[in-house]
Amino acid sequence: MTTHRTATPPRPEGDDCGAHLVGAATARCPLASHVFEMVMEPVDVHVAQARRTTAIVLKQWSLPDAPAEDARLVVSELVSNAIIHGSGDVRLQLRHDDHELRIRVTDDSTAPARRRRASAAGLGGRGLHLVDCLSLRWGVADGGRTTYAVIPTLREVPPCRRTTQSSTDPTC
Repeated sequence: MTTHRTATPPRPEGDDCGAHLVGAATARCPLASHVFEMVMEPVDVHVAQARRTTAIVLKQWSLPDAPAEDARLVVSELVSNAIIHGSGDVRLQLRHDDHELRIRVTDDSTAPARRRRASAAGLGGRGLHLVDCLSLRWGVADGGRTTYAVIPTLREVPPCRRTTQSSTDPTC
């Protein structure tokens, strides 16, 4: 069984988003905060459901294609890890504020997600590397129960989306 909840808090009354500012080259209208939450039983078929649902939600939020695609992959990896390595129901939260999308996946396990080296023949061990490459940052919170990733939606570009590679990050 899955449950869904969405919220889009309203802008404060009279918020004209700074339209009265003239000559403020860096000023831009902040987006309304969008939040989506979904709770799933830890069953493999819910990975695909979470990916499809994420695509629908991000389209409704008018996210550009590139960050939406990155987010779908990150959601797939984090939900898959929670189902395989976690325990209890899996909770997915998407939060879009201004210029970034924050993805949080929570389960009941206190064992934190960690990157591991994949063998050439192994099927696993690549997911968090992919999350690392597609995200501005990722990590673990709530005593190991939550793994999160932050996807840029406007300005910053994660390492794997840059046209030139950074000399300090040759793996992406």
